[in-house]
Amino acid sequence: MERKEFIKNEIKLEPENPFNYYLLALELKKEGDLGGAIEIFNNLIEQFPMYVPSYYSFACFLLEIEDDDKAKLVLQQGIDTAERAGATKALNELKQLWELNF
Repeated sequence: MERKEFIKNEIKLEPENPFNYYLLALELKKEGDLGGAIEIFNNLIEQFPMYVPSYYSFACFLLEIEDDDKAKLVLQQGIDTAERAGATKALNELKQLWELNF
């Protein structure tokens, strides 16, 4: 079974686990399915807004494809979420990404 199919199967088994959606977004990005990856990242943030790792990875991806406006929004959301969650390390990484790019 290929990796993407394995991840999709895991989503069916555990639809409430944000990590599986996160992996699927990264896998789609790796395969070059940029639209699919963006769709999964957007859904991930909408359905699991407290899943902090998604913000950093999504923002980096958006910066890679030069969608700076969307990257700013994702980073702002991520910073707010990390602060609320008390995720100090993630907060520092998100702030550093902001400072390096904006």
